[in-house]
Amino acid sequence: MVLTTIDLNADLAEECGDDAALYPYLSSANVCCGRHAGGVAAMKKAVSAAIRNDVVIGAHVGYEDRENFGRIEVEMDYDALRKLTFDQIHDLLDVVNQANAELKYVKPHGALYHRMGNDPEQAAAVVDAVAEINPGLHILVPDTDIIKSAATNAGLTVVHEFFADRAYLPVGTLVPRTVPDSVLHDADAISERVLEWLAGGEIAANDGTRISITAQSICLHGDTPGAVESAASIYQRCESAGYEIKSWLAND
Repeated sequence: MVLTTIDLNADLAEECGDDAALYPYLSSANVCCGRHAGGVAAMKKAVSAAIRNDVVIGAHVGYEDRENFGRIEVEMDYDALRKLTFDQIHDLLDVVNQANAELKYVKPHGALYHRMGNDPEQAAAVVDAVAEINPGLHILVPDTDIIKSAATNAGLTVVHEFFADRAYLPVGTLVPRTVPDSVLHDADAISERVLEWLAGGEIAANDGTRISITAQSICLHGDTPGAVESAASIYQRCESAGYEIKSWLAND
């Protein structure tokens, strides 16, 4: 894997971080669609900021579970989840269209993101809703055969990401947040890890073994303490190393 440009995305409009300070370092914005957090006012603010900072806009869809911030799995059948996904994307599309902007991708949030990687029905429900709205939308999802199969059936383009601020298990999935040290906070260590991954496509898992990760984007959680410092460190060190922070969709 040889990269000269790399996308830096963050979860925004969740009303729990310093979003305004993050935008200068981002190339893609996962704008919360108001179900697991945020709301219409937050979406409008996020879209306006994305336009001002020339940041690509994506829809961040999740379970309708504000109490648990969308981080607990919810049992839903195909039709219910498809409708929930469809409605969320349209809620953001209304805001995007009013701002004369463009929605270019969809990224599931939290528990839905991970459930889709292992559940064919939930994966199909989400990707089918996306395809019904616009088959040109990309989906930013886990790298699993289940999701790739569902996306292929729906005619969607799949994109994967590397989590800058999360620890990985030896199997290549994220360490659950319930496990100590699953979330990283040291900005210098996070940016060093990013450069290590960019250089060789590998990082150390939480047991020290080396794992390979294929991705076109780097995710930084906007609600994580120190997110702004980490984003700044990643941005500055990537530029110094000759990488350009740029969305994979910038010229789409």
